[in-house]
Amino acid sequence: MRWIMIVIIAAFLLSTFFMYDRGSRSRGGSSPETADYVVAEVNGRQLMRSELDRMVLVYVEGMGSREITSADWPNLYQSTLNQYIMEQQMAQEVRDSGIKISDSEAEQAMKDYADQVFPTREAFYQHLERSGLKPADYKRNIAQQMASQRMINESIGVVEVNEDEATQFYENVKALFFRQPSGFNVNVIRLDSESDAEKVRASLHDGVNWNEATSGDAVASMNVLYVTPEPMFVPEYGFTGYLEPLKSMDVGAVSTVFEIASDDFAVGVITEALEERSTPYDEVSADIRALLQNQKERQALNDFSQGLLGRAKVVIRDETLFFGAEGVLPVEDGAAASGDITK
Repeated sequence: MRWIMIVIIAAFLLSTFFMYDRGSRSRGGSSPETADYVVAEVNGRQLMRSELDRMVLVYVEGMGSREITSADWPNLYQSTLNQYIMEQQMAQEVRDSGIKISDSEAEQAMKDYADQVFPTREAFYQHLERSGLKPADYKRNIAQQMASQRMINESIGVVEVNEDEATQFYENVKALFFRQPSGFNVNVIRLDSESDAEKVRASLHDGVNWNEATSGDAVASMNVLYVTPEPMFVPEYGFTGYLEPLKSMDVGAVSTVFEIASDDFAVGVITEALEERSTPYDEVSADIRALLQNQKERQALNDFSQGLLGRAKVVIRDETLFFGAEGVLPVEDGAAASGDITK
C-alpha cells in the first residue's frame, strides 16, 4: 500500500498548490458573468457551479497544460464530480470510523514532503506564504489525507499473491511472453569504409576472436558506426533487411563484406545456434508476483473507489453538465455508480 499512499498524498499536495496558485484563473466553463447556482448535492452538501469550475481548473492543471475544447467539458465535469463525490464520502466515512492522525504525525509528513520536493524547508514555507496558505491549514489537510489513506489500508487489507496464482499466470502467458523461438546469436560490426571492413573480416577469418578484432587498437584508426556489445539474438525468421546476407551462413563462419548503404559496410558472424525454449518459471517468478501484486492492489483500490461512489447520496441539480443523451451518469473506468443518484 506504500505506493498508493505516496500517489494520493503527492497528488493532493500538488493539487493544493495548483488551487492556490492558479485557482483564480478562468479557462472555459462558466464565465464571471454567469450567475452561481447549485449543480449537485453530495451527502447533503451543495456543490456550487463556481466551486466545480475551480476544481476543474485544478484537474486540468494536473493533466498538464493543453487546449480545452467544448467537447472536453462534459468529461472534465464528470471526472471532477466523481472525484468530489469520493472525497466527500471518504471524509464522512473517516469521521464515522473515528480514525485520527496526531499532530506530530502530520507535522512529520509535512516536513518529509518539504525535504523531498523543495531545496530547503524555508523555501517550502515561503511557497506556502506566496500561495496564501497557512502552515497550520496545510498540515490539517495533510492529516485528513493521511486519515483517508489509513482507512483505505484498513479496508483493503494486505493484498497477497499465492504460488498457485503465480504459476497459473505463468502457464497462461508462457507462450506469449516467456517463449524464445529458435534462432541464432549474431555479432555485427559496421564501418564507413569498405577497406576497413575488409581488414576486420580478414582478421576474423584468420582466427582472431571477435572482441579483439572489433575493439581497442584493432579499430582505433577506423570509423566504427556500430558494433554489437554482446551477441544479439536473431530468430530464424529475423534475417531480413541488412541482416539478410547472414541468412544461410554456418555457425562460426565469417560473412563477406556487405554494403548496407552508402558509406556503411558490415561484417557479421553467427556465433551460436539456439533451440526454441521457454524461460523457466524460477527465473521470472519474482517479476510475475510483483506484477500480480500490483494488479491486485490497483483492482482493490478501484473497487474501494467505486464503493465510495456507490455509497454516496448524490442529487444532480444540473444534469446538462454531467448526463449523456440517455440520461445516464457515467463513472470513470467504464463502471456504473450504484449509489443513490437522483436528478
